[in-house]
Amino acid sequence: VLVGGRDISARSNSAALSITSEAPEVTTFTETTRTRLPGGLGDVELTVDGFWDSAASQVDETFSTLIGASDWWGFYPNGLTACNFGREWQGILTEYGSNAAVADALTTSVTVAGSPPLLFSRVLAGGTLTGTGTCAVGAGVDFGAATTCPTYNILRIFSLAGTTPQIAGSLQQSTDDSTWTTLAVWYTEAAAASSGSITNLQTSTSAARYRRLKYVVNAGAGTGSAVIAATSGSVLFV
Repeated sequence: VLVGGRDISARSNSAALSITSEAPEVTTFTETTRTRLPGGLGDVELTVDGFWDSAASQVDETFSTLIGASDWWGFYPNGLTACNFGREWQGILTEYGSNAAVADALTTSVTVAGSPPLLFSRVLAGGTLTGTGTCAVGAGVDFGAATTCPTYNILRIFSLAGTTPQIAGSLQQSTDDSTWTTLAVWYTEAAAASSGSITNLQTSTSAARYRRLKYVVNAGAGTGSAVIAATSGSVLFV
């Protein structure tokens, strides 16, 4: 479970994502069965339960400052391994509660109301990336077909550590998983990103079915490492 540039999975033990759509009823007096129209308003709601933690950047600080605010949320049931499927959307945290009971751990619960767009996403790269200025590329991820709508590409940097840590990242595309071209750039090698940051790039439709992340961890002097998640998604509804 991701929110902005933070991964709250280590403090969560239950998450449920609900994707719904209204079906307006147009039944008349003469009909014997109900008649409904397709294409009603869509909605998304995420509920997350977990354990209270007051440390810096943990759940209490994160949720307390997000009440009523919009941020990018991610839901990846199988984790952030490259190629895993998930959902990405802009959500508004509408409820945050905590519960204390005798002999029980202090628990938390949040409700996130969805706001378009809702993305069907796949992880381009995830986990800890370490380097000394050497370029590396993730494996090509097959999206199955050319995208027919704008694509949202989300780079989350959970943390940066090391000597003058920097990161450069670009999104590449290919029609054959062999010849690659740059589709968009998240950060240049001269730009330093901060821990807990998130960057969202919207790109136009593309004939390429493969995407991958090209990155440099610490383009400057010294050594650096970043805990990162990069996803690319096609719009489910807007």
